[in-house]
Amino acid sequence: METRNEPRSRDRQVRAAKNQALFREVNERVEKLNEAFSLLLPVGEFVCECADAACAERIGLTMQEYEAVRAHPSRFLVAPGDAHYIPEVERLVEKHERFWIVEKFEDGGRVAAGLNPRTRERIGDG
Repeated sequence: METRNEPRSRDRQVRAAKNQALFREVNERVEKLNEAFSLLLPVGEFVCECADAACAERIGLTMQEYEAVRAHPSRFLVAPGDAHYIPEVERLVEKHERFWIVEKFEDGGRVAAGLNPRTRERIGDG
């Protein structure tokens, strides 16, 4: 039986996942620029992928760190700090000095995985 808060919780999970997927798309493009300069600048600059559409924080990651996050389609990198983490829609997976990694779950996790540009590219290549 569904409670009154369950549909609202699902809506919030899905909305957050869609917002974060947009930032992930931006970072996929930024990654290519960072790769070009990786020998000169080993730490590239990425945008925070938190659910706050107004967030403009920048995060420094090596290409290896970035690829580790992207290996999981429902994970996102966010600036360190509770303001960038919403426990109701995601779980905190890792904390690093320069960034945190969050993972969407339930409906939000399914939406995030479905909007993963790397998965879509693999599907389109086949």
